[in-house]
Amino acid sequence: MQWKSIIVLVAVATLAVAACSSADAADPGDVTFDVELVEIKGATDGIPAPEVDPTTLSKGYGYKAPGEYEAENPEKFQVATYMFAPGAMGVVTGDNVTLRMFGVNGDEHQIFVQAPDGSTVVDPFTINRGREVTVAFEADQAGHYKLICTTHGPTMTADILSNG
Repeated sequence: MQWKSIIVLVAVATLAVAACSSADAADPGDVTFDVELVEIKGATDGIPAPEVDPTTLSKGYGYKAPGEYEAENPEKFQVATYMFAPGAMGVVTGDNVTLRMFGVNGDEHQIFVQAPDGSTVVDPFTINRGREVTVAFEADQAGHYKLICTTHGPTMTADILSNG
């Protein structure tokens, strides 16, 4: 009975090592992500307005104060934020990454891509509402690449995680 347990344990351990090894050995390839630039809005009159104007916290936030948002309901206010969708993506180190981006909201976005070491891997470019822009880079470093909109930063960012 004891030998059977040992054999089962060894078999399970072997399968676990094989599974981890195959995941780590994923070959680099070509990866394309469709990324939308969107603005999310929400309005309410059911809670007190924020004490601090959100636009003072980030260029990526919007705010219409009570009375400004809806004249006939002076307690109703609106908040908004810009974001990339998706906000997180994953690649294998060595992948050729293509970002096909479409501006849904916001008249203009100034964007660049930053590597894990802080260098710029895609120089700044502009996306306007209703326009599609495609950029590409090689994810040659392990770690977090950042897609950054300087127009609506510091909150409008997306992460592209490159495994090592």
